[in-house]
Amino acid sequence: MRIGIIGLPGVGKTTVFNALTRGSAQSGSFGGNRSANIGVAHVPDKRLDKLTAMFKPKRTVPAEVTYVDLPGARSAEASDLFSGEAMGHLQKVDALLHVVRAFEDPSVPHVLGSVDYRRDIEKVNFDVLFADISLLDRRIDRINESMKGLKAQERVRAEKNIVILREIQQEMENGTAARDRSFTEEEKLAISDTFLLSKLPLLVALNIGDDDLGRADALEAELAELLPGSRSGGAVLCGKLEEELAQMSPEEEAEMRAGLDAGESGLNRMINLSYSVLGLISFLTVGPDEVRAWTIEVNTTAPRAAGTIHSDIERGFIRAETVGYDDFVTAGSMAQARTNGVLRQEGREYIIEDGDILNFLFSV
Repeated sequence: MRIGIIGLPGVGKTTVFNALTRGSAQSGSFGGNRSANIGVAHVPDKRLDKLTAMFKPKRTVPAEVTYVDLPGARSAEASDLFSGEAMGHLQKVDALLHVVRAFEDPSVPHVLGSVDYRRDIEKVNFDVLFADISLLDRRIDRINESMKGLKAQERVRAEKNIVILREIQQEMENGTAARDRSFTEEEKLAISDTFLLSKLPLLVALNIGDDDLGRADALEAELAELLPGSRSGGAVLCGKLEEELAQMSPEEEAEMRAGLDAGESGLNRMINLSYSVLGLISFLTVGPDEVRAWTIEVNTTAPRAAGTIHSDIERGFIRAETVGYDDFVTAGSMAQARTNGVLRQEGREYIIEDGDILNFLFSV
């Protein structure tokens, strides 16, 4: 999973990036940094800890999320927020993480003159739509330029595509993001070679000051009202505090969180939100060599899940030996799980469930 971090200048994008990746990228006010920061975060999963204690493998491999802190913008203009380099990175991500400022800091004036997170969410949402409208304009221009060389039937199809693209544009001008509408097969074909930024799932991180930690739950409830769609969601965190805590050892961090009543880590909150909005789950593989978590989409079949490990396993899939995590922990071993009747043989139509422990049998 790859997530692109966007936001206005001076909102704490890089601070949040450091908090999520335990990184140390240099923050720069108002677009001082023109290159992207890329970091990887391990997905916290207590199930892996338990399985590691049981199997004592040579290595434990958690699922990973790659965060891309986009090149710093020098202004709040859409053309600057989504520059050529930024769009190049965005075309490779699975979701957007919009960092929104809700903290006061006189030393870093807000680029729009005042702190208003509702306004900023609306503005950047509009800028995303504006970027898509511009992309569709260029697509329409290319179709018109190619008209002369088309045969009659191809011309009819091209003209129909233009009508469809203009209808999608009109909906965007009225505020409807591509993620919030369904597409007919005809519409999918018309936009098949056009990258739409607003089609990506949207996560919002409301970056608060430490003096607002007591209001985090109330602010998160307000965010939920602003982001009602199934493919969007928000979480509240104090980026500066989370960045500091992320540099500590796990033991020191836990002690400090307890003392500050800081609650669950920002990393956990954002990853849980990411999995929920993107519709993701994890399955597990175990053994003396490796205990590992693998990320897949909800409703993934067993052969497709096998393909996340290696394409040959999907191609030669025979069946999957499957046991649920809770059933396995209760049994204590694969042998006992088989005796208890909870180790099952599943075929090609089996839909993987979160926490399934799988062993794929295949032949190529």
